[in-house]
Amino acid sequence: MKLNSLKLDFMGFLQLEREMNLKPKILSTAIMSSLMLMPYAAIAEEDAIDTGRMTVTGILPDNLEAVSGSYSIIDEEYLESRRPVSVNEQLRTVPGVMVVPDGSMSFDLNIGIRGQNPRRSAKTMVMEDGMPLQLAPYVDPVNHYSPPSQVLSRVEVVKGAGQILYGPQTLGGAVNFLTKPVPRNGEIEGSVTSAFGNQDYRLLHGSVGFGNEIGGVMFDFTQNKGDGIFKGGEFDVRDYRFKGELNITDRQTLGLKLTHTRDRRNQTENYLTIDEYDRDPFRHPTVDLDEWEQDRDSIQLTHAFEVNDRLTINSQAYYTDVFRNGLRASNTGRPDADGVSWSRLRRCNGSDSLRVDQVDDVGVCGGRHAPRQYYSWGLETSADFAHTLFGLENDAIVGIRYHEDTAVRKQVFAENAAERKNYNLALANNSFTHETLKAQATSYYAQNTTFIGDWAVTPGFRVEHIRSSDTNNISGERGSDSDTEFLPSIGVAWNGIANTTVFAGVHKGMSPARANRDSSIQSETDAEQSVLYEVGFRNASFTGISFETTLFHNRIKDTIIDYGDFFANGGKSQQTGLEVAGRANFGEIFNTTNNFYISGAYTHIPQAKYKSTVLVDDGDEIDISGNRMQYSPRNLLNLDFGYEHVSGFDARIGVQHVGKQFVDDVNTRDEIRDDPRPDRRTGVSGIIPSYTIWNATVNYRVQNTGVTLFASVENLFDKQYLASRTEGKLPGRERLFFGGITYDF
Repeated sequence: MKLNSLKLDFMGFLQLEREMNLKPKILSTAIMSSLMLMPYAAIAEEDAIDTGRMTVTGILPDNLEAVSGSYSIIDEEYLESRRPVSVNEQLRTVPGVMVVPDGSMSFDLNIGIRGQNPRRSAKTMVMEDGMPLQLAPYVDPVNHYSPPSQVLSRVEVVKGAGQILYGPQTLGGAVNFLTKPVPRNGEIEGSVTSAFGNQDYRLLHGSVGFGNEIGGVMFDFTQNKGDGIFKGGEFDVRDYRFKGELNITDRQTLGLKLTHTRDRRNQTENYLTIDEYDRDPFRHPTVDLDEWEQDRDSIQLTHAFEVNDRLTINSQAYYTDVFRNGLRASNTGRPDADGVSWSRLRRCNGSDSLRVDQVDDVGVCGGRHAPRQYYSWGLETSADFAHTLFGLENDAIVGIRYHEDTAVRKQVFAENAAERKNYNLALANNSFTHETLKAQATSYYAQNTTFIGDWAVTPGFRVEHIRSSDTNNISGERGSDSDTEFLPSIGVAWNGIANTTVFAGVHKGMSPARANRDSSIQSETDAEQSVLYEVGFRNASFTGISFETTLFHNRIKDTIIDYGDFFANGGKSQQTGLEVAGRANFGEIFNTTNNFYISGAYTHIPQAKYKSTVLVDDGDEIDISGNRMQYSPRNLLNLDFGYEHVSGFDARIGVQHVGKQFVDDVNTRDEIRDDPRPDRRTGVSGIIPSYTIWNATVNYRVQNTGVTLFASVENLFDKQYLASRTEGKLPGRERLFFGGITYDF
């Protein structure tokens, strides 16, 4: 990390700090600052979408034909008919998006866009109602949370030049989860959903709200629970939320959203050795000991001020408090006398190298705690206005955001069962690492669309000014950084043919420098910097048929390489690909009452490779130029075949294909079973073979009752496949089927 540097050609930033028991002041400061801004502002950098119920905010404009870049919208109809269990099922129909499953229900987000490494969505800008969801977007941009499908009205994915309005991650794309609006029709509205399935899967969701022309309120509760990938790997995730809105004048609206999420799982990111996977891919030797806990609280205040028909000022203040602790009882494998690899217990009987087969009762053992506290808050205001500069119609957005991150990261080894069950006891009895990361960032952004006949030209820019620090609270060592990044963009859209948009764009992007996983090692990375080009078109000229296609090319320098415990800049990389998506409704084509349809998305990335890149391994420099990047399959395909009947019945069967993936930068092809280094036999090396799985959903909406009966199945033919090699081998989920009922009132 370069100290006190200033660079206008993109660089980066890093880090944070704070103790684990603070922050009422930051919340009150955010609230008071927002209230001071209220007369002038409304929810940052977003346009209004009229739903007929209230005002909902999204990152896409009303005039989608003028959008000079690629985007995708997953609407409420899709969410209700597909019944996605997690973000994996939500996003698999979006071209260019790769989601890697985790050990439960994909509660840990692993979203990669256009060949970027999906691990923890660190290179994708993820938001909920325009508010950042990463734990610490500027210093530790990982994500262990996404809102449940039942609370969403739609999901927006922006991959073109327009993503520079949302940062700091602007390498590949942005994802915005849009929550359902507060009812405003003068009646009480709500819904109740209950579902049951195999693997002890349970879903419960309830929502109730009331509103009128003055304002409204809504309450939501969602619970997902069941078994994870491994037998006995139980999860129980509960999401509570309140949403309110008040019209303080005919042109000003205040909004408030409160959320609390309680996440408990018998699962961490510690998977299986080669031999354990061969014995039983769905049984983990320490699943009863491994624990994940996360408590997340957030508040979002918004204010919308429609000054006149041509000017709207939007503002938001937000604050997020997240505590999480992952307890790992085991880790990388060790071979026995016969060369069979077993998971290694982190702490047991005073040793850190015992294998699970050497202990009669692993319940007496300890493990490794990683308690971490994150605080993130920000203030943002933007003006969205129309003007007639040079006698031409223009739409412009100009905004500013101030954001702070604080992350307090500790790690301690529990020496026995008592300390394993209580991380505070382990901290009191043992030495531990203790690191504080901190960042303050000010972002400025602007975008202007000029309409010239059938053309829409949209230049824009984003400026990120970041001050960061990384403090080792044990040794007192401290590093700091100050960086400024200027990220310009320009896009062009042409609508000279009815229901057709041809677009092209280019923008400079960045992904912040990463904090190391090992908190005892201070990071020395700079931000990744990119130039992304794309060209494509969208067409809905033919009755019942819509399709889109995009070509993209992304060049990145200072590519961040994942060494496990730490990150380092490795050199250049590039990604080139084609995205295609479409849908054919045969009911519209043949003018029939009922509808057969086919919809699909295909992504082909022939190039996702390193260029002029050196990897350091055990002190040796390895040239990995030309190697394929991690978790970037060459081909992704999703097809759905469905039927919709006017009686309220619909059915769908879908197929998902994921191509072969490399999981390390040296592109190891074979599992290493006879390597003299034990850590190479843990299952982390080797390819992930391509796989194809099927899924299906059936819904029946009982007319005039508000009742919907549904059933869904994932991995229809119960195919066994390998999903990940992150810290061991992780199988894909076995067949999951569930059925349930929804009552809307």
